[in-house]
Amino acid sequence: MKVKVDTKKVVNELKQNGYCIVKNFLSKKEIDEIKKSLLNTLQYIKPDKQKNLVKKYYQIKKFNPILKGNWFDIISLDIKVLQFLYSERITKVVKKYFNTKVLFSGRRHLNIFDDANDKLLNPHQETHQIARDTIVLWAPLYDTGKNKGGIAVYKDSHKNGYFKHEREKIKTSDKRWTKTYNHVPKSISSKFEKLELEIKAGSALLFNSKILHCSYPTKKQNLRIVLTERYNPLQKIPFLRNPKATMNIPVLGVDYNKIKD
Repeated sequence: MKVKVDTKKVVNELKQNGYCIVKNFLSKKEIDEIKKSLLNTLQYIKPDKQKNLVKKYYQIKKFNPILKGNWFDIISLDIKVLQFLYSERITKVVKKYFNTKVLFSGRRHLNIFDDANDKLLNPHQETHQIARDTIVLWAPLYDTGKNKGGIAVYKDSHKNGYFKHEREKIKTSDKRWTKTYNHVPKSISSKFEKLELEIKAGSALLFNSKILHCSYPTKKQNLRIVLTERYNPLQKIPFLRNPKATMNIPVLGVDYNKIKD
């Protein structure tokens, strides 16, 4: 079954709300093919007859956490994943939104959120990209929501431009995937209503890089596998106008709102 997307409707909703949930963005066949590919890759690490991707993931995590990490590092290069991330149904929406003919990949990823909840971040905007403004894709392979964990956005926060972020150092006793990360102060995020979204498998969230967002905890023995990408348009790219600019715009010390096309 070919997936159809109402590009005009999605673009209008993105411009108005800063985000849009597109139902049935992936077909069941696509989801099954991606899951099968991920399972086969895990089976390469430790072969057995397990056919459940979630159970196999936790099995490999217990068997060898380093190899689980290596699997995580390589799966975003899976051809089945890439075929979806750069399909016309997505790129057409982004090109229409930015009125551009050229897009760049900002950071493709297949995010894995397990019940360790060590990847939860405070509210932030999607910065450190090639272009100042991007559209972010967040497409889960399993249902997300309050009973399983998911993503939250802060209503209307995209209407205020880019906020100043601060860098937080993680305590050594706090087991996280990173030692530092950038987020906005609570004094900013508390001004906006937090919306914990429930997104079904096959549906996809598209959102403006200006909108504040964060994840909320994954429940015990659940697993959130999420296809993500940041689509960068050929606009507001200092790297192509300023010979001293870096490819990715620094998060701290730069006023994003002053970056002009």
